[in-house]
Amino acid sequence: MFGVLAVALATAILTALVALLAGYLILRGVARRAEVGLGKNPNATLWEFLFSLKSHSLHDLALTMQRAEQGQAAEHPLGSVPKVAWLEHIGFDPATLGRTPLNGDVPVAQAVRLGPRAGRPLELALPVVIAPMGYGVGLADRAKIALAQAASLAGSAVVSGEGPYLPEERGFAERWILQLSRAAWAHQQAVIDLADMVEIQWGQASEAGIGLIKNRAEMPERAQAALAGPLVMHAAPAGHPARFIQHLRALRPELAIGVKLPASHHLEEDLNALLSWGVDVITLDGAAAGSAGSPAVISDHFGISTALAVHRAHRVLLRQGQRQMVSLIASGGVEGAADIAKLLALGADAVAVGSALLFALGHEQVARHLPASPPTQLLFAHGPRQPAPELDLDRASEHATAWFAATRQELATIARALGLATLQQLNPDHLLARTAIAAEALNLAYDAIAPDWSDVAHKVDGLVKDYGRANRILTEIDRHLTLRGG
Repeated sequence: MFGVLAVALATAILTALVALLAGYLILRGVARRAEVGLGKNPNATLWEFLFSLKSHSLHDLALTMQRAEQGQAAEHPLGSVPKVAWLEHIGFDPATLGRTPLNGDVPVAQAVRLGPRAGRPLELALPVVIAPMGYGVGLADRAKIALAQAASLAGSAVVSGEGPYLPEERGFAERWILQLSRAAWAHQQAVIDLADMVEIQWGQASEAGIGLIKNRAEMPERAQAALAGPLVMHAAPAGHPARFIQHLRALRPELAIGVKLPASHHLEEDLNALLSWGVDVITLDGAAAGSAGSPAVISDHFGISTALAVHRAHRVLLRQGQRQMVSLIASGGVEGAADIAKLLALGADAVAVGSALLFALGHEQVARHLPASPPTQLLFAHGPRQPAPELDLDRASEHATAWFAATRQELATIARALGLATLQQLNPDHLLARTAIAAEALNLAYDAIAPDWSDVAHKVDGLVKDYGRANRILTEIDRHLTLRGG
């Protein structure tokens, strides 16, 4: 018995040694060829590929191959590629002596009301909503249901998206925002009657406001049955927006009504129009907003950053005297609590999160389907002839709920480190710009330049003296007027 085991052990060791030796020789051969190749003209070796990646990213190459294969406009996979990640140019200024940090057991208020002047504002336990990702045209039904469950448990809200009405989503969502998209779905009064808030979709960052025709064959049969004929996303909702808003007010006078826009360089003009029409909530979709199946030429090259849009929109609301009456939702490129807190400090009332929550949904369910299916196959909707793995609904809901719990904790941690007991106190004074261009664009303190406090003290002293002189002059004038009157 022991002899057989010894032979087996020796064989295993010998096999391992042979494998190691073979691997070493292969690596040595590869290294040698690479070394020789470095000395040759790169056009004749694979090193040319590395040179190409310097000017052509894998992202760009993938889209080029898609165009070459299909002869059609390339569609973007999940996510967008902003040229400047402005949120990464921003940090926080910690509390120290003047503004002291708070202990870890100090509660931090995170609740927010969207559309505060509406008859029934939407109350959230934290300033986070689940971004609109439509059933059938985006996500599968199980993914939508899991998000609705997580939103309810967290005290958040889920936005329906541009797909057809999904009864299970409404059933599990304690707070449900109906997005009235540019398609013909879900505009019936029976559906509007179920909403806790309504959002008119005037466009989104990854598609701007262009009209599109979606492929019905790529949608689940249930979603296909909800609409006869081709699925057309119109360039704009039917009718004048002001009349559309009045129509909604007549149907549900107590609801907060919002409008979603792609963030543009002329957003001040857009916001002035929306304010004149009496909207309660404005959602700005920044250039980094993720989407699947959107035109790549728009998703990667249109719009302005979420951070810049929020900064500018906040100023418009202040200037118009409506900062306390109209809510601002920031959307696009948000990864987690740090990004959420930065956008709140820049002026947002709440932040929409999409792609990050999709990654949370698929946690612990992706590996068993690789490499046969990419991770998104678990979450995205498919046509009846497209087999796909099925999402474990309970595990997906559990992990999305855990993401919300962790985000709530991290938001509280950020607030305590800033010496704040409520997230509503966040403002630009709590932020630092990491680059000169971010300091200028967002009107933030630049961490590379220390403030000149001696100059500040000198200016304050000057103001005090000026006030003293003005006070003496006014006192003298008052004395003369009194004597004249006597």
